[in-house]
Amino acid sequence: MEGLSPSHLSLLQVAGAKQGGLPFWVFYLLLSLILLLIFINFLQNKDFRQKLSYLMARPRRRLHRLRLQVYLKKEEQKKTELLRQLGELSSLKWPDLPEIEEIASEIRALEEKNCWLQAEWHQVYRRLEILKLQKRRLLNSEAGQDKPKSNLEEIETEISSLEKTRQEIQESILTTDELLAPHHQTIGQVVYRLRPDREDLAFIYFQLDRANERIKKLKQDIEKL
Repeated sequence: MEGLSPSHLSLLQVAGAKQGGLPFWVFYLLLSLILLLIFINFLQNKDFRQKLSYLMARPRRRLHRLRLQVYLKKEEQKKTELLRQLGELSSLKWPDLPEIEEIASEIRALEEKNCWLQAEWHQVYRRLEILKLQKRRLLNSEAGQDKPKSNLEEIETEISSLEKTRQEIQESILTTDELLAPHHQTIGQVVYRLRPDREDLAFIYFQLDRANERIKKLKQDIEKL
């Protein structure tokens, strides 16, 4: 051994290590047996299987719940719109229904105000168009520079004032529209509860019935998750 070179010694050490170690196929066989035992234990442990299945299913249930909640919100919005349509139609075609008489009178007052505001808006709009046309003509005029300049200032002042008035009218129209919506919805709820036998309202009843069924089913499905 003393006469061997260092290179020969290293080769002998490697060979000895290979002889002393396990073959690769034995290692893989043992690993496979261990995994098999773990799998068998998993099959026999019911509680562990249920917990693992529950953990794996949680993301799917959460996603499904969110999807159902989106559908529920859409159906509730659809129901609200149908009630508004029912109330609007009822207030126009059946204003003498005792349960909605007081609300219907308030709605008629708001609608009359809305019509008056819209008429005012159109008058202001037409006046603005006339003034803007006069302003363009004055700007393009070449004769009498002093007089057109004075008229131009007056026109611009009136245009500014009318623009402000038109904006105020538009805001008032939006306000009355917002006030009308809940009134119509309230009337729709009353009429839907009473369900008077009228052909012109029957189709809205049908749509509301379907919307209520879908809302009920979606709520039940969400509670089960």
